[in-house]
Amino acid sequence: MIVRLIVRRLIFLVFVLFGLSLITFGLSHVVPGDPARLMAGPRASKTAVAKIREKYGLDDPLPQQYANYIAGLTRGDLGTSFTTRRPVSEDLKRYLPATLELGLVAFVLSSVIGVPLGVISSVRRDKLPDHIARFVSISGLALPVFWLAIMAQFVFFGKLGWLPDGARLPIGTDPPPQVTGLYTIDSLIAGDWGLFRLSVLHLLMPSVVLAYGSLAVVTRMVRGGMLEVLNQDYIRTARAKGISARSVILGHALKNALLPTVTSLGLEIGLLLSGAFLVEIVFSWPGIGRYAVDAIQRLDYNATMATTLVIALIFVLMNLFVDILYLFLDPRISYS
Repeated sequence: MIVRLIVRRLIFLVFVLFGLSLITFGLSHVVPGDPARLMAGPRASKTAVAKIREKYGLDDPLPQQYANYIAGLTRGDLGTSFTTRRPVSEDLKRYLPATLELGLVAFVLSSVIGVPLGVISSVRRDKLPDHIARFVSISGLALPVFWLAIMAQFVFFGKLGWLPDGARLPIGTDPPPQVTGLYTIDSLIAGDWGLFRLSVLHLLMPSVVLAYGSLAVVTRMVRGGMLEVLNQDYIRTARAKGISARSVILGHALKNALLPTVTSLGLEIGLLLSGAFLVEIVFSWPGIGRYAVDAIQRLDYNATMATTLVIALIFVLMNLFVDILYLFLDPRISYS
């Protein structure tokens, strides 16, 4: 069953990426502007601009350009970035680990804090913990992430001086030898505890800001699911049998309340890993979100399409993982 599900979703993934590439290609070429002129510079001659346009195939008809791009995708070629003049695949290898590190840490924070906070809020309904959880949920959904990022920089960097204002490492500090591309893990592998500490300090503020909105969603989902489950007959039966409150909450209620939360977590990790563009821009974090914004501003078609396809791939794979996880959480679920 699981194998058939995976095969079907992977086939579906091909059609999703194809449709998304077509939409992205069309939208990126509708925007007025000439990427060849941007690459050549405002003072370049018409001949120089024409040579750049010919070099990158920008003078071909749009259907031909799209066909060439798809042909390259089948060979694993994402094209060349007009901005960096490097293959887009090399750029993604350079910038994607930064986004993965930021997104994964934010996901862990939102899950580790959000699930217990939602459980405590439901058990202590209308008490102080519940009020705190509701404040976190409302503020996390209401506050714009860019405003929260700027305020965090103002307080923790500008006023208190506790944390750096952004970037992955201080200027002039060499990164650890690349193994995974994640500075925290690579510094541990290298046994460089000082570099690990610097990596964590630079990662802390942007990851907390990025996690706050996701934390609000997780807390609300867990709280709502727990309140619904705690009113079920089998929970009252378990309590009547003398089962401890801890076992009832963790062993009976939480497992059933987590089903809708798992769906939310799957979508949230897709959002977190897709870059959280505003967070990366405010904190000068060199991830694919910042890379995509630069590509859009410079009409870099290849880089824009590649980052869009990567984000779509992350979302589809996360949804597939959630569907598989459902089978283990609830044996009653089956995919025919």
